[in-house]
Amino acid sequence: MFAMNWDLLHFTTTQYVLIWSMLGFLVLLLCLRPPATLTILRDDKGALRISRHALHRLIETCCEQLGGIASARAQVTRSRGKFNVTIRLKVRPNAKLDAIQGYLAQEVGDIFRENLGIAEMGRVEVKVVGVTPAPATF
Repeated sequence: MFAMNWDLLHFTTTQYVLIWSMLGFLVLLLCLRPPATLTILRDDKGALRISRHALHRLIETCCEQLGGIASARAQVTRSRGKFNVTIRLKVRPNAKLDAIQGYLAQEVGDIFRENLGIAEMGRVEVKVVGVTPAPATF
């Protein structure tokens, strides 16, 4: 009834190498993917973990409370035992950037020290990626 054409399933050595290489690269990418949670503290009683998304939203919410900031995106990385924070901001035209940078560095440090119990904080880098118009008032 249905005849299978086995010639279509015949691969050359180069094709086998290419397929296995792509599969190996995919497995490598999956293994190197950063974990979904960060371990904040670990002791003999247990561990304190927070999801990356929750940590990002905590910092973004802190940023968006300022009047001169329209939106914020945070990224937290861990390097040599310290947490480094990069914040990308869209600001309003009336924003005082030097005051915003100082305030955010202080607030993010407070979040890590007071809320999460982390004494050693890395760099807090603030990048302005756009300017949005001021909200219309009636």
